[in-house]
Amino acid sequence: MGFLNNLFGNKEKNVSETPAAKSIICEPNTIYSPLKGTVIPLAEVSDPVFAEEVMGPGVGIEPEEGKLYAPVEGEIITVFPTGHAIGMKTADGMEVLLHIGIDTVQLEGDGFQAFVKQGDHVKAGELLVEFDCAKIKDKGYQTTTMVLVPNAALLGNMSKPHTGKVEVLEQIFNFQ
Repeated sequence: MGFLNNLFGNKEKNVSETPAAKSIICEPNTIYSPLKGTVIPLAEVSDPVFAEEVMGPGVGIEPEEGKLYAPVEGEIITVFPTGHAIGMKTADGMEVLLHIGIDTVQLEGDGFQAFVKQGDHVKAGELLVEFDCAKIKDKGYQTTTMVLVPNAALLGNMSKPHTGKVEVLEQIFNFQ
């Protein structure tokens, strides 16, 4: 099932979505913001694995609240057992990796609640994970959330990403 399925393991679905989710029409090979917050270039993320695009190109987002929504319509192909990372795949084959925080795997799921499991089909804007920003920070971790496309080499050229303040489901980048 691709890179993300091999990387992560498997995982209840409580469908909750943003009001904007009802009206969004997803463009092919386009990533929408899964968070309300501030988008930063991936090169500015403090973890070199992400900053050097080892896991694929994308952006980092400094979240304003602990709710991660689907940035695309597609299938959940992986839910990391700790709830801090989710992999998705769109109908046109784009893979998306959402990784909440830096080194947050060390929290072993404390502060994370996933609402989806492998095999679920979600629409852009559906709630995927709730996470406790204060708890993550209190334990000494960053909440910077990465939005990555591991199979970007198959999709063409990535547009210059939107940076700065962003609302859930605002377009942040695409491939052409």
